[in-house]
Amino acid sequence: MSDPSVRRYSGRSVDEWKAARRERLLDAALELFGTEGYPATSVERLCAQAKVSTRHFYHEFQNKEAVLLAVHAQVIELAVRSTGEALASTAGAPVRERIVATVDGYLRTIMADLRRARISFVEVVGTSPAVEEQRIAFRELLVSSVVRIGEAGVDRGEISRKDFRFLGLCFIGAVNTVVYDWMLTDPRPPEEQVQTALRDLALALMLD
Repeated sequence: MSDPSVRRYSGRSVDEWKAARRERLLDAALELFGTEGYPATSVERLCAQAKVSTRHFYHEFQNKEAVLLAVHAQVIELAVRSTGEALASTAGAPVRERIVATVDGYLRTIMADLRRARISFVEVVGTSPAVEEQRIAFRELLVSSVVRIGEAGVDRGEISRKDFRFLGLCFIGAVNTVVYDWMLTDPRPPEEQVQTALRDLALALMLD
């Protein structure tokens, strides 16, 4: 039974209206930052896209930077979930299988939506100290996955010990450059072609 003390508007509580409003703003940010770009998108443009007043915008976010942080955090959550699931599902499997599963999971998440790719590889780079801090923290999470796979492979005697952090940084840098170039190429090559090439690169870095 609903709480009679909770005011409702058109069947929704105030909290539900606020959550829906915030979600519309995040959807608008994904669309506009991911197509027109962060610098080209004003708060007013976000509000028009989300059908939210500027007054209500500032109830949800301190400024435009806060929206970028929030929508980037959503992208991070998806990527971390996909790589985490790949690592968990291949626990104890040969290192080659773990590399393939983790790389494929990450790339599918990023490349499935060009807007997410643009936000991850273009719009957040050097935008502000706070956004840069979040971007670097995400990169470290990805690199730590590479280190975990590498160390597990060493422990099992499958590969020789290497500087896995360095290799992780190299691979993430390659992903950023290759996916960004893929986004701009017209006609764009099939996703599978790029994913296969990057998967082969990851295997070469870790196994050779």
